[in-house]
Amino acid sequence: MDELTTSSFKTTGSKWLLPVSDFFGFPLDQVNFLACQVFALGAAFWFRFYLSPHFSSPVVRHAVATLFGLSFVIFCFGWYAVHISILVVVCYRILVTADIHNIHRYTMIMAISYLAVCQVSRVFIYNYGILSTDFSG
Repeated sequence: MDELTTSSFKTTGSKWLLPVSDFFGFPLDQVNFLACQVFALGAAFWFRFYLSPHFSSPVVRHAVATLFGLSFVIFCFGWYAVHISILVVVCYRILVTADIHNIHRYTMIMAISYLAVCQVSRVFIYNYGILSTDFSG
């Protein structure tokens, strides 16, 4: 197998689009990300027309948006989405409990620290450079 095919199997996300990845010669994680972006663009039109504020409550709109977001994250990152969920929960907990004048400091320090640890662990787990998408920017 060539380098492109072997790197396709090292993704933590979904492998449903592996034939598309092999056909176009792009890494699977990039194909998954692009597919989510295109699907999200189509879903945005559907969301705008069928779940507009005139027809549905904010609770329904938030629930649908949350389910779409979680689905996209799991599709792109697979089990690694647990790290994103942990970060969101911890930062939300900081927002609820911290002093209003220091929330921005605490959440920034927490987010940067946690994402740095995740990125460093990816360097050692995935032999750096194989996966081209990450959530740490």
